[in-house]
Amino acid sequence: MKAYDLGFGDSADKLAEVPGGEPLTLDAPVRSGWIGSEGPGIDAASWPRGPVTGLPMMHAFTLRLPADYQRRGPGFPAIAFFQGEGQFADAEDPVVPDASADDPLARELVGTRLHPQLRILHDEIGGAFALIWLTEAEFAAGPVAPPADIRPPGSPVASDEGCNAWDDVHPTVGIWLAERTGDPNIGVPPVEYETDTRYQDPLTEDSGWNPWAEPLFGRCHLGGTAFPVQALPEGLTAYYLEIEEIAGMNFGGGNAQLDLESGIFDWACG
Repeated sequence: MKAYDLGFGDSADKLAEVPGGEPLTLDAPVRSGWIGSEGPGIDAASWPRGPVTGLPMMHAFTLRLPADYQRRGPGFPAIAFFQGEGQFADAEDPVVPDASADDPLARELVGTRLHPQLRILHDEIGGAFALIWLTEAEFAAGPVAPPADIRPPGSPVASDEGCNAWDDVHPTVGIWLAERTGDPNIGVPPVEYETDTRYQDPLTEDSGWNPWAEPLFGRCHLGGTAFPVQALPEGLTAYYLEIEEIAGMNFGGGNAQLDLESGIFDWACG
């Protein structure tokens, strides 16, 4: 199998590790998706919602996956990832769908439904995220604007310290994929560094970078060496995505790992 680096920008010759970040030169990059507020071409009624707040989640990225990483089969060649409500959403007082409510959000929720390929993910502090496996048609139909904000003028923004599509708006920027080279951990599931594993430590004994690892640090990527900010999540396979803070995502200055085979998801702050 192969590993892939992600670059961000509007043209193949002007890419960055993250939008506005360090310039990144990739070999033969291919436009493979986008980040920003606009999402995939799914029915607006199935745009993921915060389980507590009912607010539409903030679209983070949509990405067409290389064949090896299409772990739900060729019928679902792409994924969309969203960040939603935060740790201060009151789970004991969720917004309940109600066609007769005074709250327009409660009325709107009556007409929503779960996308058939939706998976809601929760972090350790109670935040909500969403992963949707997309058909070719759903991928090709994007980017599409999120559901329109139906809150009355002057309504306060959400106070759950999470993200949502109405209060967190970000421009659409292209994602480009290119094959990663020079990484000895391609095809090897990441594990804590031990002498009896195939997985090679990017750090030397004195905590400096190994020469092959330093150029890879700070990139979003599919497979290969993981660079978790804190502990490495258990259960990662070789088919994982490591994500830096892009498109308004909040990892507390850290990054996240999302496994496309095992479903493991975790992030840690910097």
